[in-house]
Amino acid sequence: MPESFITPNYYGIIYCNYQVVTDSKRMSVPTIITNETRELVANIEESLPYDAHDAEVYTQQLVGHLTLRCADPAIQAKYAGYSFLGEGLGAYPLMSDGFAQSFDVLSQEAELFEHWGRFGVVVGKSVAPRELCTNAIGYVKSVVADLSSETCAVDKPDSYDNLPVDTQGVPILTRGFFEIYHDDSLAQLRQSLKAYLHHVVLWGRADLWTTYDRFGVKLAGHQESAALPLHVDQNPKEHPDFRTVQGVLALDDCPVERGTLLAVPGSKACFTDYLPMAPQRGEYVELEVDSPIGEILTDHAQPIPLRQGDLVSWDSRTTHANTANISELTRFIALIAAGVAREDNAAAVAVRAEAYATGLGSNVRDALMHASKRPRYTDQAAAARVRRPEQLSLLGKLLYGQEHYDSV
Repeated sequence: MPESFITPNYYGIIYCNYQVVTDSKRMSVPTIITNETRELVANIEESLPYDAHDAEVYTQQLVGHLTLRCADPAIQAKYAGYSFLGEGLGAYPLMSDGFAQSFDVLSQEAELFEHWGRFGVVVGKSVAPRELCTNAIGYVKSVVADLSSETCAVDKPDSYDNLPVDTQGVPILTRGFFEIYHDDSLAQLRQSLKAYLHHVVLWGRADLWTTYDRFGVKLAGHQESAALPLHVDQNPKEHPDFRTVQGVLALDDCPVERGTLLAVPGSKACFTDYLPMAPQRGEYVELEVDSPIGEILTDHAQPIPLRQGDLVSWDSRTTHANTANISELTRFIALIAAGVAREDNAAAVAVRAEAYATGLGSNVRDALMHASKRPRYTDQAAAARVRRPEQLSLLGKLLYGQEHYDSV
């Protein structure tokens, strides 16, 4: 008999009738990830420290293999028949230690895809190696120290009044968003093989661009580390259908009290209820919590605690926010996602090239650039000084749009 999850959330117990597919049923479902995929990934990982040429050859083979898998009629039928509206509200399963259930894309593609379809929210397991996460945290700390002339440190609350600001007085850290968009530490996370494969399985496409987004930092006991309100990052008046994947990569453990994603699993099914709340333009739509649907979605909001290296992805039609950092430790995350490459969109290619050159963020969703609409830290000279040039692999060049997928 199929199993059913009964999992607690932050507000109580929600009963979810989502059924786990049995092994016998799963065997008949076509997959993108194959034994050949796993072998090529292993070959790339073994080659990278020693032989860049071999790593590039294996990467070409991997992208070609995934492209063929995604073009398979059975795979295309699977994605064409996939309901992005899901089955309604439910509870994302948690492990016995309180962290969100996560899935290894190389060995648990079926489970990852099932949870994505059911909830519009899913967690990839160990998507980024621990070393890359630790390096990224070290970089964030060094930027704060450098730009503040060593007068501010992210682990010293009595120094927070000295957080760096740009020439317009905009701080580098606002509402938990750390305004660094381009650096080698971000590039290494974005071009992680598992991060790429994770998004291939979500989209059913091999030709992807990585988003240009930033780090997230919630300081212990700081006013900028409060919770965000529930919202969606897609306007139903402008884009009513599935369009964007968002994501948070935990650079360190993110338990509820340190600040983590707050999501309403399955709420993409309620996306049209945002129509009365949505402006005529713009993607951000805040939930009116006093409305009938607002009360329902608020009651079903669930923190998604993450282990270091895990990546939680969600459909932009999913109601979400995050929790406040009420702990004594700093919360570090990177906003990592991917979408379908738009190599034939000259304007998108050009604006991504400019962002890469300047190191600054900008809100151009058609180019998969996810900054805020309000003015943010824009000191180009300071950003250039602390930025370490991205060292891109072939996969990174494809994800950044510097190489075309048809060239491999």
